[in-house]
Amino acid sequence: MTCSFPTFKRAHVLLGLCLLPASFSCAKKTTTAITAAAPAVPAAAAMVGPIGFAAENGGTTGGAGGRVVTAATLSELTAYATNNEPLVIKITSKISGGAEGASINVKSNKTLLGVGNAGFLEGVGLNITSRRNIIIQNLKFTMSTVTNTYSNDEGRQQVAVNDGDCVTIQGSSQNIWVDHCEFFNKDPETQPNQDLYDGLVDAKAESAYITISWSYFHDHHKCHLIGSSDKDGGDRKITFHHNYYSNIHERVPVYRFGTGHMFNNYYRHVYGTGINARMGACLRVEKNYFEDVKNPIVSKNSVVPGQWDVADNFFAACSGSQPTTSTCAFMPPYRYAEMLTPTAEVKTVVMRGAGVGKL
Repeated sequence: MTCSFPTFKRAHVLLGLCLLPASFSCAKKTTTAITAAAPAVPAAAAMVGPIGFAAENGGTTGGAGGRVVTAATLSELTAYATNNEPLVIKITSKISGGAEGASINVKSNKTLLGVGNAGFLEGVGLNITSRRNIIIQNLKFTMSTVTNTYSNDEGRQQVAVNDGDCVTIQGSSQNIWVDHCEFFNKDPETQPNQDLYDGLVDAKAESAYITISWSYFHDHHKCHLIGSSDKDGGDRKITFHHNYYSNIHERVPVYRFGTGHMFNNYYRHVYGTGINARMGACLRVEKNYFEDVKNPIVSKNSVVPGQWDVADNFFAACSGSQPTTSTCAFMPPYRYAEMLTPTAEVKTVVMRGAGVGKL
């Protein structure tokens, strides 16, 4: 007997992605050969909008209900993103900040949506400060083309624009969804300055109710800083699911204080530290696939350690801290069981479904 896994009918909506699952079925085969169905990609299955914390606190709908506009230049994107009205902003091409780089202060109730494979913010960082209800979807990001730098407190050169971050979420920002995006800079083994390009997506201060899903992060030193320092307290409530991390040095994420949820992510060649829980954070780390990762789940570099609630993770060719026993308990308050991919299928499903052009 072979079983066919759920298939999904795609219905593209402006605020995100809605997929309607077909029923699961099993059928007898008349031959003795067993044919395994390819794992299905439940890309934002069964629900409209995000899964996880961004679905809480009133939900995240971005610019839904507002005008649909198109941005093909930096000036157009800046004008729309800083507008006070709800907008769905379609980005149809590469938009460059040039060697100097650019930063856009995104206002509330916006959807930034790349079209096909074309949406690319090259040297253009997004700054979300004390805003709410924002979706960033199907866009590619890099700061690697920016040469405008300064010498930071560590004496290292750092990109000056947007503090070197591709996306910064800070202040009292709430209900932010980053989905089906790609973030990269340069291979850390050939670009050794860990501070030159800071974070890919960082969240600090009182920001909360965030989901980062189905995105591809690669070729970078420090991926996610959640909490800017050991004094930056608060419960930021962030969900990471079905993301692909490849050739990253560390911080996938580093997570200080509060609670977070990491499920069904694929980590490959993360060679510093993986998930780093610090300052009493309790992280639910569930059904992830770690391959060639040093210290996949660890607590380092803070006086107060963090903790983890681990369940059914897989470690292949990993080294260092690989806990299978929990040190805290955290059950996320939202519905997500329908989204869980079996651990053995996570690598295949995430590699097929994460990144741009896959809505």
